[in-house]
Amino acid sequence: MLPESLGVGWLFAWKATYFLSLVSGLLIWGNLSLEHFHQVNARWPREGEPVFASHFATWDGAHYLLLSEQGYAKDVPSCAFYPLWPLVMRATAPLFGGNPLVGGLVLSNLASLAAWVMFYRLVERRWGKRSALWALVFLIVFPGSLFFQFIYSESLFLLLLMGLWWALEERRHGWAAVCAGLLPLCRGVGAFVVLPLAWHALSVAPPGWLKCGPSGGEGREDAKEDERRGGEPGGQDWAPWLLVGMPLLGWGVYLALMWHWTGNPFEGFAAQKHWAVHSVANLWNVPKFVIGFFSPTEWHAFRGSLLDRCIFVLLLYTLPVLWRLDKGLLVWAYVLGILPAMSGTFTSFVRFASCTFPMFIALGVVLNRRKWRWWRYGLLASFAALHLVLVWRFVNFRWAG
Repeated sequence: MLPESLGVGWLFAWKATYFLSLVSGLLIWGNLSLEHFHQVNARWPREGEPVFASHFATWDGAHYLLLSEQGYAKDVPSCAFYPLWPLVMRATAPLFGGNPLVGGLVLSNLASLAAWVMFYRLVERRWGKRSALWALVFLIVFPGSLFFQFIYSESLFLLLLMGLWWALEERRHGWAAVCAGLLPLCRGVGAFVVLPLAWHALSVAPPGWLKCGPSGGEGREDAKEDERRGGEPGGQDWAPWLLVGMPLLGWGVYLALMWHWTGNPFEGFAAQKHWAVHSVANLWNVPKFVIGFFSPTEWHAFRGSLLDRCIFVLLLYTLPVLWRLDKGLLVWAYVLGILPAMSGTFTSFVRFASCTFPMFIALGVVLNRRKWRWWRYGLLASFAALHLVLVWRFVNFRWAG
């Protein structure tokens, strides 16, 4: 039985149990892939053979550790990774005795813990405790959520998303501007947050020509709403519309930083060619996307993953639910789920889906009902089994996402 609500204590206990179980398992049966360790261009430690700590810094984690210590430089493949997370790690390194690995692990877990708490509270406010509880459980157990425990940018990205969602709900435009501006510095898809922000602006502050009418009952309600927002009765509230430009401003800051560090504002795009996966051009290459969907080659691998495609199908099944719950969530699902699937032709989709928070809201709202309990427990069991398999692959330098 689950408690009626999940507080910080429960989530902290989950984090501690997760980490201790993982360490115990690795001490009993660690099986790090030496082949992958020596083949990749970023590893921890950077010189010599792997150590026990190498289990916690595989794949992208090693790139973030490199960037947090050495920064960005021209013709370095690690430039493909966005700077906010390594900058946070560098700024807080003295708090952890200068050990970036320990600092990164602590920060990632604290950020995801805070993001989970905010997610639960925001869903509870809109759809009740039971829906919020199960939405959070689905989010935590989801196989791609393993990356919330390691030195990946997912934890910080989700925290910024929750901060933005909270700020929009509360009309805290200053906080919303900060979160919206930082999202493109954390992950590339953060720049596309302009779409849900534009939807929000249309919903809460539509231009005058879109309002139902300047007179009568509806007009008076509009005037009251304008006064509540602190504007002139009948006037236009421009704050939500100004927020739409913040992700673009953040994107501009990212380009300026890359120019300053490497001499080329587009060095990150050039570095992406090293992996030859994600490309903005893929967003309008619909035939490639459709063909890629029907062309799995492995159950789970860097390319051609059947698991990534199954998770995408699950996302598609939640879209009608999101349409009924809140059409704004549908826009968020498009930006956070469908766009990454298209840009990388499903590569790493199980990881990207971990931040597609509307999907978990839909699962929590629908599957918390008694009549769906067998589907609920079946999906949770599937998530848990896949999570266990993927986290074991990840810490042993096999592909997980």
